[in-house]
Amino acid sequence: MKLAQITEKNIYDVMALRLKNNQETFVRDPQFSLAESYYYRDDDTVLLFALEEEGKVVGFLSLITEIEEKTVYIWRIVIGDQFQSKGYGRKALRSIEDYVRSLEGYEKIVSDYVMNNVAMKHLLESEGYIETGKQEEWNEIIMTKRLER
Repeated sequence: MKLAQITEKNIYDVMALRLKNNQETFVRDPQFSLAESYYYRDDDTVLLFALEEEGKVVGFLSLITEIEEKTVYIWRIVIGDQFQSKGYGRKALRSIEDYVRSLEGYEKIVSDYVMNNVAMKHLLESEGYIETGKQEEWNEIIMTKRLER
């Protein structure tokens, strides 16, 4: 899976991604995320990507890099509804790991999930993430994966 820069060539495909109806309580859709990220357009710690498989946009990803903490945070990750249950979430997590390993100075990846999002919980656990905290105000569980170099 390729983490592709969002450009004029793929932005409409990213904006066309949809969530399943029951997922709207777990994650914001790509349209909201792109609009929200405009606020951070001058902040080089916020990174946006289209998730592409064989040249087709299957998802959206936003990361936050915190070099002082040696951490990359998965801010948002969305696999479009028609592409779910095909292994793209797992491929995306592995591509994120490869990307973070290519950066200098980062030691861990942190993600979170809304407590009732069982699918995301299992995906993160199956990829080696461990529970490291809670964000009570957001009803989220924090998961962390330390990277081996």
